[in-house]
Amino acid sequence: MRRFAGVMILAGALVTNAAASPGDLVQIVVPAGFEGPTSADPGPGAHIDGYVRHIPGQERGTLLQITTYDFGSKLKDMPKEELADAAEHYLLQFLGGVERKRTGFHASKPTRVSLGKIPAARVEWTGTAQGEAMSGVMYCVIVGTTVVEFHTQGFRDSPPSDRVDALRAIESVKFSAAG
Repeated sequence: MRRFAGVMILAGALVTNAAASPGDLVQIVVPAGFEGPTSADPGPGAHIDGYVRHIPGQERGTLLQITTYDFGSKLKDMPKEELADAAEHYLLQFLGGVERKRTGFHASKPTRVSLGKIPAARVEWTGTAQGEAMSGVMYCVIVGTTVVEFHTQGFRDSPPSDRVDALRAIESVKFSAAG
């Protein structure tokens, strides 16, 4: 049986994702108007939840995505002073996946931040996909044995408030003690 790091969503009332394992790891308030989740389990120990706030009258919109990878014993007992370096390492791996799907891609240098009082890394990017200019912000943090990636991306014509709301949600995340 595969074990997935769960995502607990707080949106109005408390809702627990059906794919979550006992002892949910991530607690985030999904902003009003972001529809979802659309969930996927792309491999052992991996889980993705995505939410979209659509541009009025469009099928596309701003994405808020939470991805967890439980690495088990591989990350067990990582010293706290190594967490930011490891988070940046994984952030750059996730960012590479975005870059491969964009043209004219440019990313800032990763910066060190804190998410839920845990050292994390953050990067901003711009690029074009299917002829549409896009931009995004990605974060990565390691909680216990789980790598957690947060990503928001939108289009040039996405309302700026969509990105602001997604970033506030990410930057207000809390993690359970189970991590």
